[in-house]
Amino acid sequence: MSKIILILGAGKNVGLSIANLFSTHGYKIALASRSGAPLGEGKGFLSIKADFTDPKSMEGVFERVKRELGVPNVIVFNAYQSTFNPSPFSLPLSTFSSGVAISITSAFAALKYAIEGFDTLPADVNKTFIYTGNKLNVEPWPQLLDLGVGKAAGAHMVVAAAKGYGGSGYRFYYADERKADGDPVGTQINGENHAQFFWKLASAAEQGPCLATFVVSEFVDFGGL
Repeated sequence: MSKIILILGAGKNVGLSIANLFSTHGYKIALASRSGAPLGEGKGFLSIKADFTDPKSMEGVFERVKRELGVPNVIVFNAYQSTFNPSPFSLPLSTFSSGVAISITSAFAALKYAIEGFDTLPADVNKTFIYTGNKLNVEPWPQLLDLGVGKAAGAHMVVAAAKGYGGSGYRFYYADERKADGDPVGTQINGENHAQFFWKLASAAEQGPCLATFVVSEFVDFGGL
């Protein structure tokens, strides 16, 4: 049985927390980041340097994971660009373009190669793609235009993937951590909360709501808001 997770955009908070938890459940871990710096020292995690501004590089990341570990059955897309700018449309075009490349086009490529991999795995293997989101897909914040556009597109692609491939038993989620009142957590992102919730998504028997809003580590339905 394939138990391999690929975390794209892995850092010391969310990415490493997910890796640590999944490894306790017997998963092999592949971590792709801009620096390629090793995380989880001594744990045998595969670290890969990835340029998320170049969507074509995603194919090489998936090929290396397949070659060294096998085909991943869980993929987490955690890469993003966030540029605070009080005047949203004064953002340099080059900055906006790199944000689109990271959060949208590289995410599209990751979904494409994830699904191609899922197609090769046995039917009894859980196959899950999770896009790490936030509330910007439903509540735009002008000062974070590049981040918000990326998250909105990410949510759209996740829902499209679920509708297009759900019949094959593949699962797709846009995971959005919230405060108890439904407000965004902002910069207070809790890696352990993400890890616990992502494990529940990846190990569930069936597809849950694609727009997976959660508080601490439990799904909470905020009515699409």
